[in-house]
Amino acid sequence: MRVVVHKQFSAWAPVISGVPQSSVLGPLLFLMYVNDLPDWIVNDMRMFADDTKLWSKISGLSDCVRLQADLDQLRFWYDK
Repeated sequence: MRVVVHKQFSAWAPVISGVPQSSVLGPLLFLMYVNDLPDWIVNDMRMFADDTKLWSKISGLSDCVRLQADLDQLRFWYDK
């Protein structure tokens, strides 16, 4: 990648991770990457752009355990 400001170009630099910015394929590739995330989660979850929210009403210990299980699943999904 390189940066262009007022027709001045920086030197090329290798990028070995991440999603390309300001591209047509970037958002599509990101959606393909996170598309299966809801399959791993039991509690309520919302996803918008690059933001994910996971929540649960906690009424007792079993709710805490279920939410923690989802957080553990999220970490496992991330590592995988």
